[in-house]
Amino acid sequence: MPDISTARDIRHEIKQKGYSLLRASDLRMSDELRQSWLSLSIDYADLPADDYLPGGAHYRFRRYGRFRLSPLTGGLARLPHKDYFQSADINCVTGGIIRKFAPLLDTTFDNPFLREFIRFDFARFPLEDIQLKHDWEVQAHLIRVTADDSEQGHPTPEGVHRDGAAFVAVHLAELVNTQGGEVSIYDDDRQLLTTFRLEQVLDSYLFNDAILWHAAAPIFPLVAAHRAIRSILTFDYHPTVAGDDSEWTG
Repeated sequence: MPDISTARDIRHEIKQKGYSLLRASDLRMSDELRQSWLSLSIDYADLPADDYLPGGAHYRFRRYGRFRLSPLTGGLARLPHKDYFQSADINCVTGGIIRKFAPLLDTTFDNPFLREFIRFDFARFPLEDIQLKHDWEVQAHLIRVTADDSEQGHPTPEGVHRDGAAFVAVHLAELVNTQGGEVSIYDDDRQLLTTFRLEQVLDSYLFNDAILWHAAAPIFPLVAAHRAIRSILTFDYHPTVAGDDSEWTG
């Protein structure tokens, strides 16, 4: 049995609707990989602050890193760290500016769960044969959002947006004392298609970012005296141009 598997036909769902909601109960995982996931989840307790939030807010923390993925072999290579950029036409709050985020830890880059989940998600996208002939860049983000009685937490402060990738996968990594956080998916005309909530760790959604928009509602503490926490592991998949490997030294 593969290290991660599911009986759900995610590829068909994305092809038909543009997105697929995958519950944690639909996933099967080896014991070894589950231990690697537990090791990875520790990283969320020590993420640096996101310094690019509107109004100087302090509710989001993150790291990110880049990989080269070979569809032909399944090989993953670490890419050099670089600044993060989204255009203003897909992100109206922090788009159009260069953002400097801390890189993933070395242990995170090497984590077997992270690497296997990148491959698992990629294998579920409805790709044409020609899209499998060239390598892809995968951006992996560890993001934690918090809230308390003095400050809401906004998983997507930019509101309805795109990530600027071909495909995106979002996995719930942590949910503590939290209400809110509902995810909404929109079509290309920004008409609402569906709304759902990630409830259990590793509840996930995968979608075609080139044709859909998405957003997540603010979070609030369920018990006012304690902090709310919502963390995600997300992968952005970008196809590359043949021969464009000048920066890929990893």
